[in-house]
Amino acid sequence: MAETVCWCSNISKKSIIEAIQNGAVSIDDIRKMTGACTLGRCKEMSPRKRCCSKEIMQLLNSYISS
Repeated sequence: MAETVCWCSNISKKSIIEAIQNGAVSIDDIRKMTGACTLGRCKEMSPRKRCCSKEIMQLLNSYISS
C-alpha cells in the first residue's frame, strides 16, 4: 500500500518523489505536477490533523540536498 502524503488530493509519497525526480524543486512545482496541497482539506482528512506541506517540504529537502 502506498504511503499517502496529501490526504485531501490522495497523493502518495511515491508520486511526490517522482515529481522531484522529474524536476520539481519547490512546493509550487509539486502542486502543479501532482495536485498535492491544493484542496486545503488535509487538516480535517489527515490522521495527523495537519497540512501536508510539512511532509512535502521534508521530501523536497531530503531529495534535493542529496
